[in-house]
Parts: sequence; C-alpha cells; structure tokens
Amino acid sequence: MARLAELVGQGRGCFELSQPSSRRTQSLRRTGALPVLIAVLAAAVLAALHLRPLAAFASNAVPLRTSTGLAKLSGVSHYIGSSAAAPLDRHANTQVARFVGAGVAPAADSLKQPPIKRLVGDVFSAVGAPLRFYQMARITREVAEGAKQRFKQNSKKDSKSSGSGATKTLQAFLPTYMKSHVIARTKPEDYRNLLNVSLNLLIDSIQAEKPFAFKPHHMAIRDPERDLYAWGNNFFRSMVKFRKSRVVGLDQVAEISAILKRGDNVVLLANHQTEADPQVLSLLMEREGYPELGELCTFVAGHKVTTDPLAVPFSMGRNLLTIFSKKYLDQFGEKEREEKNAWNRETVVQMQRMLTTGGNLFWVAPSGGRDRRSPESGRFEPAAFDPASVGLFQLLAQKAGRNGTKTHFFPLAMWSHELVPPPEDTVASVGEVRSAARAAIALEFGAEMDPEALGGRKKFPAAAERLVRQHYAHLDQLMKR
Repeated sequence: MARLAELVGQGRGCFELSQPSSRRTQSLRRTGALPVLIAVLAAAVLAALHLRPLAAFASNAVPLRTSTGLAKLSGVSHYIGSSAAAPLDRHANTQVARFVGAGVAPAADSLKQPPIKRLVGDVFSAVGAPLRFYQMARITREVAEGAKQRFKQNSKKDSKSSGSGATKTLQAFLPTYMKSHVIARTKPEDYRNLLNVSLNLLIDSIQAEKPFAFKPHHMAIRDPERDLYAWGNNFFRSMVKFRKSRVVGLDQVAEISAILKRGDNVVLLANHQTEADPQVLSLLMEREGYPELGELCTFVAGHKVTTDPLAVPFSMGRNLLTIFSKKYLDQFGEKEREEKNAWNRETVVQMQRMLTTGGNLFWVAPSGGRDRRSPESGRFEPAAFDPASVGLFQLLAQKAGRNGTKTHFFPLAMWSHELVPPPEDTVASVGEVRSAARAAIALEFGAEMDPEALGGRKKFPAAAERLVRQHYAHLDQLMKR
C-alpha cells in the first residue's frame, strides 16, 4: 500500500484532505485523479475478497522439511503448503506448444494499456501477489519433487548421468525463477505447465546417453506438438523487466524488415553478453511488433551452446549455423581438430548457400565470445571483434552479390548482461555455473554500414567494431540513468 500511496500522491498530491469538499472534487477532476481514486477504492474491496481465500490457504500451510538433490529446487521451504509431491508429468514434452499464450508473464502486455488501466492492474497484482506466491511455491515443491524422483530413477539405470553440476545450477536458479513469475503475474497453472515442460527438457538433456546431434546448419524445432522456439521465449519472458527495457533505432528495424521482404539479406554484427541473447532479440522484437525477425534470424553459434546440457534445449529451438571457434580448437587432439575444421568448412558452405538464396537474417558476434567487465571501469564493454569473422561474411556477401543477391550490414548493440551474467573467466566452459536475475534488457540498431565506404575488407572490421562500441556506450548510458 505504501507503493500505491506513492503512485497516487506524489509531489503536491492528487488530493489534499485540507481542502473543502467541493474544491477537492474540482481538484480531482482537474488533475485526472478521480478515476485513479475510484480504481483504488475498487481495489480495496477486491483486496478483502482476495485476502479471505489467502488466509484460509495460509492456515493450512506447514514448513517443508529440507531434503536433498532436486527437492531443494523450490528454495521456499518455509512457505509451502502440506500437499503431497506430484510426479513429474512425463507427457509435458508433448505439450510445449499448448501452454504458450497470455497466461505466461502477462504483465509484459501492460505496456500496451492506458495508464489508468495499468495502474489498476498493478494494484490488483500487488494484492494478489501473496496468494500467487503461496500457490507457486506449492507447485514448485510438487514439480521439483517429481523431478527428483525421476532423476534418481534414471541415475540408477545409468550411473554416468548424475549431472551434478547442472543440478546445482538448477538449485541456485529456480527460487529466483519462481519469484519472477510471481512478479510477472503468470497464472499458477501456466507456471506449473511451463515448469513441468522445462524440467523435463533439461533432465532429458542432462541424462541423455547421446547428446542431440546438431548439424552445421540447424533449423529450429517447431511443430504443433513441440515448439522449442516458443518454449525458450516463454522460459525467459518472466525474467525481463519490460517496462525498463528499450529498443533504440526502430527506424532501422523497419528498414531491416523491408529489406528481408524484398529478398535481400541482412547481417547483424553485434556484441554478445549472455546465453539468452537469442531470446532477448526475440522478446524485444515481439514487443515492438516485429516477431518475424526473431523467428527468421539465424544465429552463428559456438560449440558450447550445442554441447552444454543446459543450453542444448534452448539451442534446439533456434536457427543456428554452428562453428568451433579457433580460440578453442587447441583444446582438441590433432584428429579431432581436423574434424572440427571440416565441420567449420561445411558451415561456411551453408552460409554461402543461404546468402545466395537471399531473404535471410543473420546474427553474428565477431568477438567469438561474451563481453566481460572492464578491469578499469568495472562496467561491461563489447569484446574485441575478430577481423577474420567480419571479413568472412563480407567475402561471402560479395560472392552472393555477383549472383544478384545483395547483403546489408547493420551494427547492433546488445545490453543484456544483468539477465544471465557471464562468468568472470573469459574462456567459456561446458557446465559452467550460471546465475540469473530479473532484469531490464535493451537493443540499439545502428544505420546500415557500407563496407566499401568504410574502407573495404581491410578497414571495415575495425569500423564495424567502432560503431557497435559507440552504440553500446549510448545504450549503456540510457540504461544506467
């Protein structure tokens, strides 16, 4: 209620009790606060209705005894009701496409609402938050207990599939994740479905005898029964503070959309901050009315996102061109290194085919890895570009151009490090410990770059990096206000 009072009575106040009643009424009408006051009074009535079932629910709640393994995933042992654990729904993987809808993080849609309606929604959300928290805590406990049981059963069958590092990551991640859904107003049953699906996919990946076999060019798995693209977006949807997120350069977004529609290619040269960057792009393009850009985009991805058990399900839902970064090739023996080089050559062949065909959107991070904090400033800064990566796309684009298909280059600054922060170590590793937080995200699209005007193959990579850095510096300044 303190927050409500702050919203209603900032500054001089929407109303002053010291005024005569007629003057108060005129003041209310003049400031436009009368509808707000009515909404607050209505919310107070609804609060009483909400709190009655909440009290009944709380009276039946008992502390949950601490257990081991995945049962700790709930992280809310003092708030969970006494209901028995439910088995993990083994049919959940066939329901990936069915729960996609308004039930997951509907708070994101409040940006489209008039201010009064948004305020009323905020009040109702605040009133209902305790009840949602209790309900989701109970659901988390039930689903996590089912996951624990299934995990133990599978581990008995295959002693090699313990996945201890991945389960520790889930233990640390899930309490924050549940709270994000409470804040984002996800409906409890939609949360149950999403959590069921997510744990099924992740446990299957962790305990798989053979990892999913990606190809140099992987197409997103999207069908009526299993839409992993939609699942990945919904997984992160509640983690995004949409009201504080922004997209700068919408004129360029409209231009990119038009270029693709006429059959030309677009290459986004971007910095890279988190493993969730593909979902960041999709969620913000969806918010701005360009969902097709996220769906169409092909991401040039390193080997980690196709081999790390926790990353694999998300990667399966994306269009990918998979490569082995040259800074990691030394980790392999001579024979395996040659196999990886052959894989990279096939990926380049697929790139050339797509550029020649036309109408394709590519996202590439020429740095070959995620950004890190600057030792001097302590702030995240774009990692240095590998000139060879930019030069490769420029060369392939020139070859496609000789066949009549034009390719356009745009700089893209991504500000997403607070969502899933990268480790301090600059070398990514499979099975790295992850953390997550509900955070704002942002994109800034720059004007189209003409490689020839910027110095051709020798100077264009440095020019592209400089422009991305400039856009990132501007975006960082906006987001830190």
